[in-house]
Amino acid sequence: MKKLIELLVRIQETLGMVLLSIFFLAILAQITARYLAIPLLWTEEVANYAFIWAVFMGASVMVHYKAHFAFTFFSDRFRGRKGAAYDVFISAVLLCFTVPMTLYGSTVVTEFWDYNWITLTWVKMGYTWLCLPITGGAMTLYLAGHIVEDIRILTSGEAVS
Repeated sequence: MKKLIELLVRIQETLGMVLLSIFFLAILAQITARYLAIPLLWTEEVANYAFIWAVFMGASVMVHYKAHFAFTFFSDRFRGRKGAAYDVFISAVLLCFTVPMTLYGSTVVTEFWDYNWITLTWVKMGYTWLCLPITGGAMTLYLAGHIVEDIRILTSGEAVS
């Protein structure tokens, strides 16, 4: 399971970087086009949706690294079994958001699949919303992996590294 998670993290990191690059290039094209008085209507939509995807991919990766949702006031004070119990609690709370995000995200994708972008009418809105179930599912997988690791620590009594 760890190898699958690491592969998924690398894919999401790469996808996030590519999408941020697309966002940057779309904004650059938009600025250049405005300066040259050339109408490029599609750049705003591409920039918005690329940024949305990049943010969701980044949020998922940060959950994997336990860097996105953190209350360091508490996590810095707990070590060993107490730290693992705290991490299980935080992961369980986050699962209350990621599981519905996956389920309802799938519903949103289905509902909006046949809608089209305004400027690029050949692109389906379903692709835009697909980031919701992908991110929710990945976050759920990462959290499940964290919970398994923390339960191992709780049952074995070893210290958290």
